Amino acid sequence: MDIKEEIDDSVNESVWNLVDGSVRSSVRNSVWYSVFDSVRDSVNNLIRDSVYDSVRVSVRNTVDITIEEYEY
Repeated sequence: MDIKEEIDDSVNESVWNLVDGSVRSSVRNSVWYSVFDSVRDSVNNLIRDSVYDSVRVSVRNTVDITIEEYEY
């Protein structure tokens, strides 16, 4: 193998390693952000539903107590 072929092989290997690393990094980031977004959405929904339920129960209790006071 002459020097030109060695350089070509070295460049090809470097380029493929760079492409391979970029693709792996992109896939890993894509999966990570997908999982992160899913978890974040689940937590947000859980918090929103919890707050909504809490407010609904509080309002219902307040209305019930107010109605009971007027009945007596």
